[in-house]
Amino acid sequence: MTEPSEATPMIRTRAGVVLLGQQVVVHGKDLHHDCLELGFVHYLLFAVTGRTFEPVQVQVLEQLWIATGYADSRIWCNRIAGYMGSARVDAGYAMSACIAATNSTVYGFRSMRRAYEVQAGMPEDKEQRRAWLAEALEREETVYGYGRPIHGHDERIAVALHSLASAGLRAGPALQRAFWLHRRLLEKKGIEINIAAIWAEIALDFGIGGEEFESFMLLLFAPGYMAVYAEQRAQPELSFLRGYQSPV
Repeated sequence: MTEPSEATPMIRTRAGVVLLGQQVVVHGKDLHHDCLELGFVHYLLFAVTGRTFEPVQVQVLEQLWIATGYADSRIWCNRIAGYMGSARVDAGYAMSACIAATNSTVYGFRSMRRAYEVQAGMPEDKEQRRAWLAEALEREETVYGYGRPIHGHDERIAVALHSLASAGLRAGPALQRAFWLHRRLLEKKGIEINIAAIWAEIALDFGIGGEEFESFMLLLFAPGYMAVYAEQRAQPELSFLRGYQSPV
């Protein structure tokens, strides 16, 4: 790496540094020589964690992202994207509004983080796990990652499990515990597992920490946002705001 000149401001950082006209370093790697083959999802994960991951793990994570790019304008945060596009709001503002609206404990990023905390806090020992669940049910706590505000199964779970199998990966210990809890809650409360628990357990099995998980997953729904935004940007101005809904 080229040493900075005396005039270059010095900062202490582990994330990276830019020497304009010379070199760009991210977590000790040369961005333009060592990182271009990573792919966007892997590079984002590397930028957040400072670690590279096995190709099969990256394959699974990227497919999880793709499998969640729902472009339905009826979904609440996508609806915001539709409003923004219809009103001709800049794409950056539209993306920011959608991400902000998705930062919810009911359906969005805070719910995902709490699902991670549930999974990370579940004891490995089965007897301790049973006691842990009994206490949670007695306190009538919300078990994040289980239940969904519609009827039926979460269609993304089968996709996630297929992605793992296609990559030649078996369910790790964290994912196994997630389905143990699924069976117990289904038996006791009629509540099924949802995709947030699966995402959290896969992250745990891949060694991704809680804050890393939250930061990495922030753009998860962006393709769906932008698909709706682009469609409405191309429609007559303000038509979406007047109640127009694209055909399903």
